[in-house]
Amino acid sequence: MVACSLAPVLAHDLITTKVTWTRDIAPLVAARCVSCHKPDGRGPMSLVTYEDARPWAKAIKEEVMTRRMPKWHAARGYGDFANDPSLSPFEIAMLVAWVDGGAPKDPPRNAPAGPAPLPRAPTPVAAGAQRRARDLTLPCHAQPLAAGRLLAVRPRLEPGGAAGISVTLPDGRREIVAWIRDFDPEFEETYWLRTPMVLPTSSRLVVEASGACRVTLTLQ
Repeated sequence: MVACSLAPVLAHDLITTKVTWTRDIAPLVAARCVSCHKPDGRGPMSLVTYEDARPWAKAIKEEVMTRRMPKWHAARGYGDFANDPSLSPFEIAMLVAWVDGGAPKDPPRNAPAGPAPLPRAPTPVAAGAQRRARDLTLPCHAQPLAAGRLLAVRPRLEPGGAAGISVTLPDGRREIVAWIRDFDPEFEETYWLRTPMVLPTSSRLVVEASGACRVTLTLQ
């Protein structure tokens, strides 16, 4: 969740917040960060435990406030994805309050229980739907599509590349699927549509990319 060039900060701050790691922050980090930030994970450091994460508290704040982390290459507002790990404004504010308040581990003794953030489940479609799905890999230009439902897209772009992915419907309307920016081959992602897109007969896939690319569609 945090760039490795950022130096850790030691834990000697005055505690001025009621937001704590155990009650409020750990569930959020578990849901959004530890898939990469774990021992032997893709991230440069582990954030699994408080002892792992506490030295990086101020770096975490900087990364989430600038939305560099969690890493996600789909531009906000273009498509809606079930596995989007992006933090809500409330979740960002809670992380900032934790860091600015001294990054405490546990609530004070006898403190009332507070609401923990609810992790967003990354499972995009039901298991039965996944079993019935099929993948189709296409070069990135206009392509006819068979009738069905589009469940997900997985672009493969040049490093740093961008692509606008859309579907042109038979009546001429264009439905935006995703706009992918700053592609990183180390973080290749499948973007699962929160609501599958219905593809009538004679629909066409349109991919406008900054360089050579291919895109894999998951169809049903």
